[in-house]
Amino acid sequence: MLVSRDYPYVQVRVTVRSFSSLFRALLDTGFDGHLVLPEALGSQLGNPDQLVKTRLADGTERDSPLYLGGVEVVGLGVVYLARLTLLGDECLMGQGIIRRLKVTFDHGSQIVIEP
Repeated sequence: MLVSRDYPYVQVRVTVRSFSSLFRALLDTGFDGHLVLPEALGSQLGNPDQLVKTRLADGTERDSPLYLGGVEVVGLGVVYLARLTLLGDECLMGQGIIRRLKVTFDHGSQIVIEP
């Protein structure tokens, strides 16, 4: 079990090929995908595995780089295979990972996560 008092964020380790780094990820229950990473990482990650159509919150669509990689919620010790999209400037964890976990949003003060 992991308790994050950095509500509504958790720390994640992301691995793509030889790249590995820690990020502060916002849990975004309205996002259907796995994980969004800042676009600025593109130069460090190299060529994407594919380009995907991404629908933004305002309804517009754009092509975004997609990478296959691993995501570990730090403290759980489990790595989840994930589709990592580069978009914007913030790290967002979506339902593609959240629904694999038991997540409790505790009164706006902490998040309790179990594998």
